[in-house]
Amino acid sequence: MNRTDKYKFYALAVFLIQTIILVVMQFVFKKEFSLLAAIFTVVDAIGVGLIIFAYENERKRRVMDTTRVLGVDAKDAMVYAEMGIISYDDDYIVTWASELFDTRDIKLIGEKITRAIPGIEILLNGETDKDVFLIDHREYEIKKANGSQTLFVKDVTELKNTLSTYNNERTVLGLIYLDNYDETVQYEDEQKIARINTNIRQKVVEWGTRYGAVVRRVRSDRFSVVINDADFRHMVRDRFSILEEVKAEAEALDVAISASMAFAYGTSDLSVLDNTTSDLLELVLSRGGDQVAVREIGQEIKFFGASSEASEKTSKVKARVMAQTLRGIIREADNIFVVPHKEADFDAVGSCLGVSRIAQALGKGVNIVLEGIRIENSARAVLEDNYDELESRHNIISETDAIDLLTRKSVVIVVDHHSSDLTSAPDLVARANKIAIIDHHRRKTETNIRAMMIYNEPSSSSAVELISELIQYMPVDVELDRFEATYMYTGIVVDTDNFRSRCSGRSFEVCAFLRKNGADITVANEWLKDSIEEFETKTKVLKYSRIINNNMMIAALPESDGIITRTMVAQVANSALSIKGVEAAFVIAKIDEETVALSGRSNGSVNVQLILEKLGGGGHFAAAGLQRTNTTVRAVNEELLNAISEYLEGESNNENHTSK
Repeated sequence: MNRTDKYKFYALAVFLIQTIILVVMQFVFKKEFSLLAAIFTVVDAIGVGLIIFAYENERKRRVMDTTRVLGVDAKDAMVYAEMGIISYDDDYIVTWASELFDTRDIKLIGEKITRAIPGIEILLNGETDKDVFLIDHREYEIKKANGSQTLFVKDVTELKNTLSTYNNERTVLGLIYLDNYDETVQYEDEQKIARINTNIRQKVVEWGTRYGAVVRRVRSDRFSVVINDADFRHMVRDRFSILEEVKAEAEALDVAISASMAFAYGTSDLSVLDNTTSDLLELVLSRGGDQVAVREIGQEIKFFGASSEASEKTSKVKARVMAQTLRGIIREADNIFVVPHKEADFDAVGSCLGVSRIAQALGKGVNIVLEGIRIENSARAVLEDNYDELESRHNIISETDAIDLLTRKSVVIVVDHHSSDLTSAPDLVARANKIAIIDHHRRKTETNIRAMMIYNEPSSSSAVELISELIQYMPVDVELDRFEATYMYTGIVVDTDNFRSRCSGRSFEVCAFLRKNGADITVANEWLKDSIEEFETKTKVLKYSRIINNNMMIAALPESDGIITRTMVAQVANSALSIKGVEAAFVIAKIDEETVALSGRSNGSVNVQLILEKLGGGGHFAAAGLQRTNTTVRAVNEELLNAISEYLEGESNNENHTSK
């Protein structure tokens, strides 16, 4: 028992003795003892006074002890620095506290520390060795000394307030880009342009000003934004409602304009913020626009929006510029290597054939890295049936042979993908000094392939579409034979689900170009027919389908029902879209003993890319997927359900903000 407890015990004992005596005199002896009672009351008061005096002496003795141990200057320094020390016993009763608490009239001694400082259990239990707690409306950082019953206390209220003020006033830089603005106004009359500027461009400025931002137009279709962190957080909480407002106005004006934005914060170096926003905007545009990328320096990128498919680019200026760039890269190389993605399909292999013909037309040796890699069954069967014709016009090699031929001047052209974890020749790509990327998939974040040229156009139906346009802008004639044109055409058919999604006017222009070069539509359809075994497999998988949210279907094939190919997973998802009422389909199955694949397809009403990105996957607005090792179909299914719930919640929030 500590001294304070003893004094309290003495006071209680005196009071009890007095009470007992009075009761005995009153009820046993049946006599009035008013005088005696008064005497006892006086004695009681004196006793209590002595106890209080003793308590004060104890407190003074404690102060004297502190002064003697630390010295007067050290004691004053601790108070000035707003630092304190607390000791407690095995019952978590405070036995000693330094002068900081006395100066603030905080009574701790004799109190149970868990009652005096709410939440401190996490410190006492060893869950953490340091945390911030609230005591009498001020914040204190408390650290527990190792192996002892002592706490070191530091008042951090002012520090926290200063840090909060600093964070609220941090500079956030941003860029806003109006997708397709220049291409749109180029063909409109003055009256329509004035309405576009008033209803869309001016609305963007008013939106930023509403949040306290400084918005300045730096180009006809681009704005710079400066805003402090506190106001920017309001933008984030409102989920950048301007995206939906711009789309609504664009729809009313019957124009294909949307907004793309990039914001960076987290450093006082404005040049770093400027470079980061530029990189983020490029990333947003490579993902199809109509979204916002936000990055705190040193942290992962966060995306908002992307509730619509990438809009078709009416201008072909970029394709022409990229054709000139690719021509220059090829002409400076001593040899060319073309690499598709893993599980190469018609689009990937067809793209390789197109790039190979471009390099040959420019007079360069070119090799397609197809030997020894996994190719989708239908695409491989067609290659095998036409191998003699293929080999007569193209040089097919393995990754090992390609590495042996690789030099510092060699160029590796990566088609239909932009990530090293998807490439079919990772060692070759890692060793290459010069790399070019041609892809139509939306980028998740910055590509992890060091490329000197990136042609990424998510609004395109396929990589074949991009390469077919490049062929048409080459300064030399690029000849395609019947087989090559048909194979490339088949790639477009597959990636557009037989022209039911992701098609634009440019897609059909490319099909017309391939048709002129001999593409045989009948042969392509024959190549894509299901075998009886494939039909049975699709039926088996669809047996496990279920509908959620009245418009989405999930089919998860149990491990006990066997393994199917990755391509079959995608094909089943595509087939499910033909079911009435199904706007999005997800298929989950094991594709080998260690890997679970998930494929998502949409008719354009649901952004399956956003959903699968939550699981670490990626792809297109209407077609996305992922592969996982060391997991189960059930586990991936549960993650998918959670991701869909988050997506639907986000869509609901967007609708609420738009309606305000």
